[in-house]
Amino acid sequence: MLKPPKIFLYYLIVLMMFGVLSYFIPADGVKLGSSEYKLRWLSLSKIFTHEEMPLPVPASDTAMLTINELDDSGANILQPFDSITTDTLTTISQLIVDTIVRDSVAPELRLIYPQAFKQLLQAFYRKIETADDSGKVIRILHMGDSQIEGDRISRYLRQSFQTNFKGSGPGLVPLYDPLKQFPSVWIRNDGLWSEHVVYKYPRMIKDNQYGIMGKVSLIDSVGESSVHVTRSSMAQPGASHYYKSRLFLKNIVHPFTIKAYWGNELISSDSLKTDENITEINWTFQSAPKKFSLFFESEISPLFLGMSLDSLTGIAVDNIAMRGQSSPRLDKTDTLLYKQMAGHMNIGMVILQYGTNMVPTVTENYTFYRLTFYRQLQILKQTMPGVPVVVVGVGDVGKLTDGRAEAYTHIYKIKEAQKAAAVKAGFAFFDLFEAMGGQGSMIEWVNGNPRLAMSDYTHFNKPGGKKVADWLYSAIMNEYERGGGAQP
Repeated sequence: MLKPPKIFLYYLIVLMMFGVLSYFIPADGVKLGSSEYKLRWLSLSKIFTHEEMPLPVPASDTAMLTINELDDSGANILQPFDSITTDTLTTISQLIVDTIVRDSVAPELRLIYPQAFKQLLQAFYRKIETADDSGKVIRILHMGDSQIEGDRISRYLRQSFQTNFKGSGPGLVPLYDPLKQFPSVWIRNDGLWSEHVVYKYPRMIKDNQYGIMGKVSLIDSVGESSVHVTRSSMAQPGASHYYKSRLFLKNIVHPFTIKAYWGNELISSDSLKTDENITEINWTFQSAPKKFSLFFESEISPLFLGMSLDSLTGIAVDNIAMRGQSSPRLDKTDTLLYKQMAGHMNIGMVILQYGTNMVPTVTENYTFYRLTFYRQLQILKQTMPGVPVVVVGVGDVGKLTDGRAEAYTHIYKIKEAQKAAAVKAGFAFFDLFEAMGGQGSMIEWVNGNPRLAMSDYTHFNKPGGKKVADWLYSAIMNEYERGGGAQP
């Protein structure tokens, strides 16, 4: 075993070697033979000399598909696309520039939506306002890419909704979490388990039955297997306590037994018969468990679609992250199962937060993405009729070029494609890109004080995630606050 002095000496030698390379390799690099390639190394001057990072200048060429107007409530109501003529484009561009300047100082936290969306929004307000008294749990699905992974933004959204409209618990979780993407609870498994997601090839699940979460868990071992859910010190206070658990299964093709434990106490033992439909099993607790365990025994595993950990009434916010995806991939899943599962869950709102993975695709026209995203929204409308959807536009993203941070110049086009799809589908749009400050703002978020984003110039850190969550909550609830509650 290495002792601390030897570890220190090892690191000291490594640092000295780096220093020698920095001293002898010229700033412009060393040419490799007769080729055009050079070996470059960080010079000592760059290490010890602080150099101000120039901020990118926002692009001046702007284009809008719609005109924003404020109605009596202060919400942004979109006029139909056909109302724009070429004579108004100059005026619109000037309005956009003015808005970006104002938002970079104090973001205007409002949703943009067509007039018809107001009815869906008011219905949502009425549901959450009466959730605690009605004895129901109203779910908000927060779906997105790696930007929301690890409950980075969802945890603060959950805290805001549950603080103001009651409720507790971390929401919907998988039964197998190998990457530890759900830090609001810790999930540990015994036996052999596997995770299958809708966005990875080849798709191993028959008929693409991936459910609401876009992922299912399977037991790959024969005999007894188990899952243990314990409290996490990383959870927000309200997320640590849940009083009801609902387990969703599909395709029970062989007799199946489940034993549930509250701590070390056996609270139920069930034998399930074969059933190809969704099977729901639920447990309620008089006091929130510090540890909740399920033991399973079967020769053939059913599909584990997920497990909710909620309060008995109030609001639940579910984090459904899909790393590397630019849409929820609903066109690749069994929409009948998706609709059936949604029918079990009393969904009040869906929040979609994608677009980060579209940034590396640089092109002049993002019509293809607008059409793809619109198709996803249409599937949501068909599988969850009457449920309002809020599309969170892609935020700003930066990149490193030769060690210097630079802004992408095309992100505006991506978020405009998302906005056009959202409004055409009859849903709402939140402009995160402009709220952050527009082009180049991610560089400020990384280098600012406090620091709000990670050094990859792509993902928010915890303070940044909280800021975005607070903005999003304020935008969703803006009309509720202005109107003094839900309107009839």
